[in-house]
Amino acid sequence: MRNTILAPTDFSPNSRNAIHYACQLAKLKGYDVHLLHFYTSNTANFTDESNQDELPEDSHILKADVMMQELKTELANAYPEIVITAVCERGLIDEKLPQEAAEQRYVLIVMGATGASARKSIYYGSTTVAITAQSPIPVVAVPEGYTSFSFQHISLLTKFKTEELETLRAFIAIIGEPKKLSLTHVYREESDVDAMQEHLESWAFNIREMDIIKQVDIDCAPIAKNDVNLDTVPEVVNSLIEKGNPDIILVTKTRKSFFERLFRSSVSKAIALELRKPTFFDRIDEA
Repeated sequence: MRNTILAPTDFSPNSRNAIHYACQLAKLKGYDVHLLHFYTSNTANFTDESNQDELPEDSHILKADVMMQELKTELANAYPEIVITAVCERGLIDEKLPQEAAEQRYVLIVMGATGASARKSIYYGSTTVAITAQSPIPVVAVPEGYTSFSFQHISLLTKFKTEELETLRAFIAIIGEPKKLSLTHVYREESDVDAMQEHLESWAFNIREMDIIKQVDIDCAPIAKNDVNLDTVPEVVNSLIEKGNPDIILVTKTRKSFFERLFRSSVSKAIALELRKPTFFDRIDEA
């Protein structure tokens, strides 16, 4: 059984962009791609009378089926070396997609990040993050308009948890070994900076010693309570990612509380991790 990337689509430009990202990864790794659409009111029926006139009276073909076939044909022409399958199903994506992902052949979900623009945040409770929290396999969320494809420089959000190494191994097993890893860490201003720096250096040394990645850099900054733009964990992470400019971000297995801190709006202002870069989410431990 060949490894397969699961690529959900709603036929929007954002999801199509993510599918092309998935196909490039599949081409690189020799994976198959399975396209999946869940019917909505917008894709269940033809709304254009000219389309309806072209169909036989007894036809039960739905709008989504036609759109899916067109998308599959387009991708087959663009990526002839990839095996691409496709299906449309009834159901809610945040309920059905995690169930589908549990099938043994799937190694990864690649999907577009929710948001009206490339700079719009992903909030906890959005479709992308809800699926990420429930998925039994890793998820790569691709921000809208993102067209680059590279895995040379990755950023791992770290809180010095052993599970982070599992996420790193999972990423390498599925996608491949990068040339450079940035350990991205956010700390409080009142923290013992010397102890924190020593911890980061030790963490980087351990990764180098495991012969996973040779170039491991440290990228850290404090939460600044006196700076309205840098007084939350997500804001500082956003700033570090923008400065470091990695190709992809890794979010590790962790307590749900930390996950929520990254992806829900605060009480005082709407701030969450902005997915300006593709983000690899390992499956989430609830405990």
